[in-house]
Amino acid sequence: MQVAEQCGVHYTTVRRWILEGNLPAYETPGGHLRVLEVDVHAFLESRKLRGWRDLTGTLRVLVVDDDAVFRESAAEFLGRQPNMRVRLAADGFVAGRQVAEFQPHVVILDLLMAGMNGFDVCRNIKASPRSRQTRILVLTGYATTENIEKAKEAGADLCVAKPIGLDELHEAVLRLARRSSDGEGNPGSGTAPKP
Repeated sequence: MQVAEQCGVHYTTVRRWILEGNLPAYETPGGHLRVLEVDVHAFLESRKLRGWRDLTGTLRVLVVDDDAVFRESAAEFLGRQPNMRVRLAADGFVAGRQVAEFQPHVVILDLLMAGMNGFDVCRNIKASPRSRQTRILVLTGYATTENIEKAKEAGADLCVAKPIGLDELHEAVLRLARRSSDGEGNPGSGTAPKP
């Protein structure tokens, strides 16, 4: 029933998708069908369907920045907002693991980090079928025309210059979430309802 509501179809349609092998599911000992949220997202994306809504109603945000002060401040501020869960990553490698495990709707991404830079992280997120719908908000202290164009080519949805106020950051995250739930472009990986 939850999948049907999320997809905007009757539950018998979802059952048919499952029985035809189009939507992976498993059966509980009680005979009930269960579907993983990530499989629903992949199914919808493969058919270019709308209806992406986070089943929990919570917006998941990942903050990726090697500046510990900014990272912690942003996470603390955003984490106090209603219906928002936040995780942190100090570098691109940790960010990759967090994207796979946490499946954020929005990634706040610093461009210039040691090791794997933000451009590479951006490309990796958009290259994976499981995360390519994730919205990426790039923040950079070096907002040159070249860096912004390069970030957009890598898949960034929005580029903002540092420094940025926390209220402004919050609004930018919500704006990206709204664009996802309105169906502009490809919606995020399980985008939350409009805040």
